[in-house]
Amino acid sequence: MEGVTTAIVGFLFVCVVFPNLVRNKPQYYAALAMVVLILFVQALGIMIAAPAFSRFVGFITALLQVAAILLLIVSCGGVSARDLAGELRHAFEVIRRGEEEKEIIIPRRGETVGPREPLERRREREADTAEARLPLD
Repeated sequence: MEGVTTAIVGFLFVCVVFPNLVRNKPQYYAALAMVVLILFVQALGIMIAAPAFSRFVGFITALLQVAAILLLIVSCGGVSARDLAGELRHAFEVIRRGEEEKEIIIPRRGETVGPREPLERRREREADTAEARLPLD
């Protein structure tokens, strides 16, 4: 857990050195606040050495780390939280279906979209047109 916090703090310092990376300052400062809360909760965990409290500290630390990472993505990525949620939802659909894009059927010029004819009827029609195209001997 400390390694994740170290990486987050390192990225915060990189953003201090290169301020043009940060596009949304409020989210950046919220991520900084999350890191300060992580340090405070871990200090409380050291002070109170009860086993049950140390599990609670680990859980709260993990939640704060996830929140800080998401806030840093939002602050440096230039997207809003709603856009990020939409992208994650789209990624979940792609993973679930196993495709990259949804199948979109666009009618040809001049055609209208109507009810689909049964498969057997369509095969018969295609077979009739194929026979009509055969050259006569």
